Amino acid sequence: MYGARGNKNSGKIFLEGGVFDRGRTDIFHIELAVLLSPLSRVSIGHGNVGVNRGWYCEKVVILCPFTGIQQTFPCSNWLDEKRADGLIERQLYEMVSLRKKRLKKFPWSLWVWTTDLKKAGTNSPIFIQIYGQKGRTDEILLNPNNKWFKPGIIEKFRIELPDVGRFYKIRVWHDKRSSGSGWHLERITLMNTLNKDKYNFNCNRWLDANEDDNEIVREMTAEGPTVHRIMGMARYRVTVCTGELEGAGTDANVYLCLFGDVGDTGERLLYNCRNNTDLFEKGNADEFTIESVTMRNVRRVRIRHDGKGSGSGWYLDRVLVREEGQPESDNVEFPCLRWLDKDKDDGQLVRELLPSDSNATLKNFRYHISLKTGDVSGASTDSRVYIKLYGDKSDTIKQVLLVSDNNLKDYFERGRVDEFTLETLNIGTINRLVIGHDSTGMHASWFLGSVQIRVPRQGKQYTFPANRWLDKNQADGRLEVELYPSEVVEIQKLVHYEVEIWTGDVGGAGTSARVYMQIYGEKGKTEVLFLSSRSKVFERASKDTFQLEAADVGEVYKLRLGHTGEGFGPSWFVDTVWLRHLVVREVDLTPEEEARKKKEKDKLRQLLKKERLKAKLQRKKKKRKGSDEEEEGEEEESSSSEESSSEEEEETEEEEEEEEFEPGMQEVIEQHKFEAHRWLARGKEDNELVVELVPAGKPGPEPNVYEVQVITGNVPKAGTDANVYLTIYGEEYGDTGERPLKKSDKSNKFEQGQTDTFTIYAIDLGALTKIRIRHDNTGNRAGWFLDRIDITDMNNEITNVESLSGSEHLHSSHLLYSLKIPCLVPSRYPEAWLSKMYSWRRKRYYFPCQRWLAVEEDDGQLSRELLPVDESYVLPQSEEGGGGGDNNPLDNLALEQKDKSTTFSVTIKTGVKKNAGTDANVFITLFGTQDDTGMTLLKSSKTNSNKFERDSIEIFTVETLDLGDLWKVRLGHDNTGKAPGWFVDWVEVDAPSLGKCMMFPCGRWLAKNEDDGSIIRDLFHTELQTRLYTPFVPYEITLYTSDVFAAGTDANIFIIIYGCDAVCTQQKYLCTNKREQKQFFERKSASRFIVELEDVGEIIEKIRIGHNNTGMNPGWHCSHVDIRRLLPDKDGAETLTFPCDRWLATSEDDKKTIRELVPYDIFTEKYMKDGSLRQVYKEVEEPLDIVLYSVQIFTGNIPGAGTDAKVYITIYGDLGDTGERYLGKSENRTNKFERGTADTFIIEAADLGVIYKIKLRHDNSKWCADWYVEKVEIWNDTNEDEFLFLCGRWLSLKKEDGRLERLFYEKEYTGDRSSNCSSPADFWEIALSSKMADVDINTVTGPMADYVQEGPIIPYYVSVTTGKHKDAATDSRAFIFLIGEDDERSKRIWLDYPRGKRGFSRGSVEEFYVAGLDVGIIKKIELGHDGASPESCWLVEELCLAVPTQGTKYMLNCNCWLAKDRGDGITSRVFDLLDAMVVNIGVKVLYEMTVWTGDVVGGGTDSNIFMTLYGINGSTEEMQLDKKKARFEREQNDTFIMEILDIAPFTKMRIRIDGLGSRPEWFLERILLKNMNTGDLTMFYYGDWLSQRKGKKTLVCEMCAVIDEEEMMEWTSYTVAVKTSNILGAGTDANVFIIIFGENGDSGTLALKQSANWNKFERNNTDTFNFPDMLSLGHLCKLRVWHDNKGIFPGWHLSYVDVKDNSRDETFRFQCDCWLSKSEGDGQTVRDFACANNKIHDELEETTYEIVIETGNGGETRENVWLILEGRKNRSKEFLVENSSRQRAFRKGTTDTFEFDSVYLGDIASLCVGHLAREDRFIPKRELVWHVKTITITEMEYGNVYFFNCDCLIPLKRKRKYFKVFEVTKTTESFVSKVQSLVPVKYEVIVTTGYEPGAGTDANVFVTIFGANGDTGKRELKQKMRNLFERGSTDRFFLETLELGELRKVRLEHDSSGYCSGWLVEKVEVTNTSTGVATIFNCGRWLDKKQGDGLTWRDLFPSV
Repeated sequence: MYGARGNKNSGKIFLEGGVFDRGRTDIFHIELAVLLSPLSRVSIGHGNVGVNRGWYCEKVVILCPFTGIQQTFPCSNWLDEKRADGLIERQLYEMVSLRKKRLKKFPWSLWVWTTDLKKAGTNSPIFIQIYGQKGRTDEILLNPNNKWFKPGIIEKFRIELPDVGRFYKIRVWHDKRSSGSGWHLERITLMNTLNKDKYNFNCNRWLDANEDDNEIVREMTAEGPTVHRIMGMARYRVTVCTGELEGAGTDANVYLCLFGDVGDTGERLLYNCRNNTDLFEKGNADEFTIESVTMRNVRRVRIRHDGKGSGSGWYLDRVLVREEGQPESDNVEFPCLRWLDKDKDDGQLVRELLPSDSNATLKNFRYHISLKTGDVSGASTDSRVYIKLYGDKSDTIKQVLLVSDNNLKDYFERGRVDEFTLETLNIGTINRLVIGHDSTGMHASWFLGSVQIRVPRQGKQYTFPANRWLDKNQADGRLEVELYPSEVVEIQKLVHYEVEIWTGDVGGAGTSARVYMQIYGEKGKTEVLFLSSRSKVFERASKDTFQLEAADVGEVYKLRLGHTGEGFGPSWFVDTVWLRHLVVREVDLTPEEEARKKKEKDKLRQLLKKERLKAKLQRKKKKRKGSDEEEEGEEEESSSSEESSSEEEEETEEEEEEEEFEPGMQEVIEQHKFEAHRWLARGKEDNELVVELVPAGKPGPEPNVYEVQVITGNVPKAGTDANVYLTIYGEEYGDTGERPLKKSDKSNKFEQGQTDTFTIYAIDLGALTKIRIRHDNTGNRAGWFLDRIDITDMNNEITNVESLSGSEHLHSSHLLYSLKIPCLVPSRYPEAWLSKMYSWRRKRYYFPCQRWLAVEEDDGQLSRELLPVDESYVLPQSEEGGGGGDNNPLDNLALEQKDKSTTFSVTIKTGVKKNAGTDANVFITLFGTQDDTGMTLLKSSKTNSNKFERDSIEIFTVETLDLGDLWKVRLGHDNTGKAPGWFVDWVEVDAPSLGKCMMFPCGRWLAKNEDDGSIIRDLFHTELQTRLYTPFVPYEITLYTSDVFAAGTDANIFIIIYGCDAVCTQQKYLCTNKREQKQFFERKSASRFIVELEDVGEIIEKIRIGHNNTGMNPGWHCSHVDIRRLLPDKDGAETLTFPCDRWLATSEDDKKTIRELVPYDIFTEKYMKDGSLRQVYKEVEEPLDIVLYSVQIFTGNIPGAGTDAKVYITIYGDLGDTGERYLGKSENRTNKFERGTADTFIIEAADLGVIYKIKLRHDNSKWCADWYVEKVEIWNDTNEDEFLFLCGRWLSLKKEDGRLERLFYEKEYTGDRSSNCSSPADFWEIALSSKMADVDINTVTGPMADYVQEGPIIPYYVSVTTGKHKDAATDSRAFIFLIGEDDERSKRIWLDYPRGKRGFSRGSVEEFYVAGLDVGIIKKIELGHDGASPESCWLVEELCLAVPTQGTKYMLNCNCWLAKDRGDGITSRVFDLLDAMVVNIGVKVLYEMTVWTGDVVGGGTDSNIFMTLYGINGSTEEMQLDKKKARFEREQNDTFIMEILDIAPFTKMRIRIDGLGSRPEWFLERILLKNMNTGDLTMFYYGDWLSQRKGKKTLVCEMCAVIDEEEMMEWTSYTVAVKTSNILGAGTDANVFIIIFGENGDSGTLALKQSANWNKFERNNTDTFNFPDMLSLGHLCKLRVWHDNKGIFPGWHLSYVDVKDNSRDETFRFQCDCWLSKSEGDGQTVRDFACANNKIHDELEETTYEIVIETGNGGETRENVWLILEGRKNRSKEFLVENSSRQRAFRKGTTDTFEFDSVYLGDIASLCVGHLAREDRFIPKRELVWHVKTITITEMEYGNVYFFNCDCLIPLKRKRKYFKVFEVTKTTESFVSKVQSLVPVKYEVIVTTGYEPGAGTDANVFVTIFGANGDTGKRELKQKMRNLFERGSTDRFFLETLELGELRKVRLEHDSSGYCSGWLVEKVEVTNTSTGVATIFNCGRWLDKKQGDGLTWRDLFPSV
């Protein structure tokens, strides 16, 4: 092990005793003399001896307890000389991302003195526990293997203890009471090995059940120089009183622990009773004595038993505690009055008790523990499982989990979840836990999945992932594990209620039914709480107490109590109910209480003083004895006063900690008494099973009676046989709860047209606000049409207004407001309820419904929430003047009712597991912040008739009122049917009116025999999966069918509404089922619909209506359409009328089934401030015109261009669109869309304005479906505007890109084309473009809103490799965060696919192009996904991030799970990039590239386009331009972002197309490049074809760069003379190619085809080739020659090549004299030759450097500056720039130039800069800094330039050891320098193939090596008579080329030929044989079409 800096190490440590078996984890404890943590690296190996020497090491994890740092060192490799690379020792480096902080511990030495008495020794297991001011340690076992403590022997131990502060006591014990197991302990000494703090604990007592006082536990107070207070010992008399109930006694072992102000006694076994032999019998009071260090006041008692014995159940009455010697009157009583029994009460065997003036059940916290056993073979256990929780305030005991809350048959079974409750004091925030088992039972091993702890009183839920074995023979062999929380989430905070119910003492008073209650208070209400117990409850004359956890309702004003009426004897007489809970309130202390508190404080102060004095005297005593601790004593005494004061401060803090609340505030118990004295039974009293009670003696609501009249509608089959339930809601006092409507005044309830009357007894609710009515869908006829419900408040009366005239008229809304009766304000008939007289009558509320509650009718809901309306709406008066008799006034309220309600669309996904579907009845409850929906049966699915089948998706509608913000969903079923078990993946709840779609993940079973056995689940939404959008608004749409013959229709009508600026709604079908289609749209009828659609703004411009042309009579004659909607401020409504009076039929009129209508008039109703209703009727000003558009479509004149398919068109204008129209009837042709023809169609639509886009598609039907569209012309017949769309594309699955739908833009259109975007990469590109630079991101709407963000954004490339584990894949949505320096974070960047793809499949490699905030140097990256269910598992193998603008690529080997139920249980992880392999990919600059395609026929192309750029500072590789569907089309300019190497200014561009595709030609006009950083523009002009048939008949063109209207290069022509050697067989028949390289780039590939000689390249011949019109390359430096090895005699011996630049009249010779042949020489057919004209100079020894320093505006200097240059070959001497008053340098904003003679340094890599004070110069105290902005260094001999972007403040220092180091930012190499390096070199290429099965390849492999001076070209790696690239092999090759300089990249590829072409490449190593420098290019990836990302080539970079 090596230390942080590698200077210190542990030396070689042999790990003895390890198993090292497959799948095992071996643990070793290593002691070192030096602290090395944190480690920098680890070396691990083995001795390579033995039979099975090979070893596969997964990882090494090292935890240093003294630093608390746990480090992980991944290996995942063989240490085997016969496998992989044959190494048996490896260097491992830490994965910093996995570093964890654990509990920090300190080393202590412990000495134990056993006395020399006879039999003083023991081999019993000895435990100790140490207490300090900050807490206590865990139990520590001193002798694990029962080691003997021999008499008179001192035993020494090394232990590790956490920081518990200064020690004050120790507890020592053993657990054996047998004879001979006793131990006589003299003393114990503890010493901290780091700071030498020492503590002594004197005992001199027996720990023996048969000696001394028969105790086996001893506590000793701390003594010694470090101790400031020596606490005294105390003996406590404990009396345990067993109750008088039947079977109250117990035979089990009872344990007790006392808690005081200072510490506790620890758990003591109560066996040594003072007064009874038979312990804990019924009615006994057993006395025990417990000796311990004083605890001052005893505050709490924990008592438990172990459940052993036949009669282990125990009823504990109380526990009495007092100090011995004190009178019995000082006994502190701790009442219990509860069972400690598995089968009674709550089943707990542990109770924590508080004094009688408190309430333990209310003050204790309940920790609900869920243990999930893993779903692996053999995961279950029969052992006893225990758990211990650690919080920031305290910890619990090791609690054995004996009694489960969910009562599963067998505990800890495979795949099941066991739930337990631990009730104890508040331990604070849980930070860790320990869980384990005792390894007993038939099957002891246990695979623990996870632990989840809910603490409702804290409002927190903790998740502790484990996913490991607890087994002696598995993993690390441990039975106990320490876990840390992976997630802490906020949950609903609950409070504790204690409910005490007294059942009456009358005959048959008890009940067997399930009793429930609900509490109401000023803050709301609780859920319905069922009162359950393991004991028999609600017996006659009994008192039953229950502990409940529920929402805090504040001041309680009522309670509802009831039962379900089930069981053999359900009748129940309830007498009294007591409700208690804790409240915090201000409490005034009485004088007696204040005096008592003062007395206690004085007593405590005296005790502390006494303890300090005792410690001081002991130190003096030791000093007089002249002990070795004299020096320590003096130090102690000198600081005694200081430490005493600190001690007093600590005591004060302890006292203050008890006061958790504000001064004067105190937690008190508030109790309410509810007197019932009544039956809850059928057939007794009022037959009610539920009663509402109010607190006795407190003001509040009074009891009330509500008469409910239920009016069933008078439509066929309106009645129901189902059970009906009603809930009434009030404004002031909550609701009545759900009441069954059982007893009606009619014998047969709810019949058609019948009124049923019911009576509901409840507490007065105040003014009624709504009701909820539902039925359970049982009976033969369950469907029910409810007309309305009338409710009369029998106890309250109101004044009725009659006959008020003139000024006395009151507006009814005022009346209702004054009476606080909520009602919907009418909008049409305000006069209907005026002019009435006052009279007294009972309050009556009218709740109209007029809807079905049926599965097969309406929207399928069985529940409705109804609002009250005014009487005039349900009881309309006849109006003067008649008319309107058939009009239903309630129709005018439908829109308002819809606006006040919220309609939820609930989608439920059933899982894909076996038997995942259910036959049970499913219900759901939605919980909001204001209310809940109640239990809603899910019967009517919109998607499937057979609901909830495996892998199905069901959609339901739930409508509600006043729900508030949705936060929870409860889903469940009734466990009926053959297969009731149900696995639910997720629930999605969409609320269009709120604009929110929320996901509630589940991923669990709802089944009795699976998971935790629960059939009801509470689900909570995940923010990451919540989708927000623009809220919908309600529209009331009334369609009037004309009174003409056959005007009605059976088709389904749809509508689209358009607002301004082309904003429109989705297409909405108005009928939800076929029954509605038959019911509506009859002749001379008005069909009204209330729908929720997108808000189109204040103005509706037009609507589009149509139908689907289905049914018996689809034709429809529409008279007009009315659309009514509320005004923006909801104080009225407006109605727009759209006249039509036309047919929508294929056999009538113009045979169209779609019409566009524009509004004619607007009728507005608005309520004014004075309450009056203002009605305004006006015509629409300047509505859109209805226009006829002539659409002429030209089909191309090429073979197969015509189509027989159905063609559709959509036309888009700036005022809207036409919608999709079927082009059915051509105006000029019978046979449409034939080759070379033009078809004309007429489309009627509202005026579209300026048309800019069309969409064409066909349905690919019939035989000849393929279609080639030449162009489309659209003519506006009204204003004669003409629009031309040049198409020239196929709509075919077989041609071009295989698309049947295309967008085309108008010929002259220059606007935004972002509608073409279909993938996230398209939107990211727009976000990066210059068009977004000046856009306010807050104004961006639509899809782009998710991609724009504040700050500078740059592109990133993210690649994610998913593992190959069977569960590695995920369907979740992934994201990343980028974290830079100073923790600057990007926004969440989603890794989204193009439309239609989702998730990460097993073994896949997915790549994403994204953009995000430029955070500078990236330090960390967070990867995660939005999956929240246990099923959302994702195994990430590798994560790669490329930052092109920084030239860096990070590659992280993750190999970790992102899952709730795997690994460490987290779904997002932060990776430190210190773990990444970093490669340099070259810094790139963002350019905006605009390409103009010419306006010629066929100018667009489908070919692949490639670009190469050349600049002053080099050239790029060939880059492909992404076509992205619609780019590079005729007369189109396409703008996109390109990342280009920093080589500007540009000199030329080469464009090449591959001539493939259905359109292999391209007419290129010009190209513009814009630098996104500087705004510099470079233009490239061409204006010709790239084609083999047209123009210059070439597929390649070169364009000169034009900057500021100046061409950057000159044109020339080249003559190439090739001399073939005069040796035997020198000539060749192959095709020869060359590339010429010069100072201005290269020529590209030139084919040597046309020579003066008829037979080229013959022996001793010279062939001449001419290349006219080429851009000048300047001075030439290199030539590459190769041939294709074709022909009979391909081998060629080349003598030389002469290249003449004709414009410069200069000839350059390239001397060759070598073979280009696979069978001759070295077998290479590619050669690079240097120009013989260029002289190669000897290496420089000395040179001159010019240094240019730019000083920034941040600070200048008058002092000196010194520099040192660091080169690749040498380091310069110091260069001192002296500043003087005569020659000032380094002024603000200036540039200074210096020259510096030095030895030649080679390429400069870095620069040291110092700021030095001049001699004898005074330096002031304030810091003086110099702002250096840039430094440019030019080597004068070769002209190489090195740029340093410093931008740094350098402080002035007196010494030279203070300086700054800067890395070179950019290097510009001169042509002269490049020439010097062009010398022939041999490179050795070593390729290592991977070790996995199938890693080798039979394909032909090629390599290209890239360096600073160029590349080798594509070279084949081949050797004669060798089988290359086999699994695990290393193959060696030699390539001869010109010196490449520093190697930058290797491209490795193969041609996929051969039987097994897939290839796993481990790495490539390239060595320059002339210098010996080797560069390693790691790969570790497949080159295989069938694996990973499917690529057969890789670009490999050297790691940094």
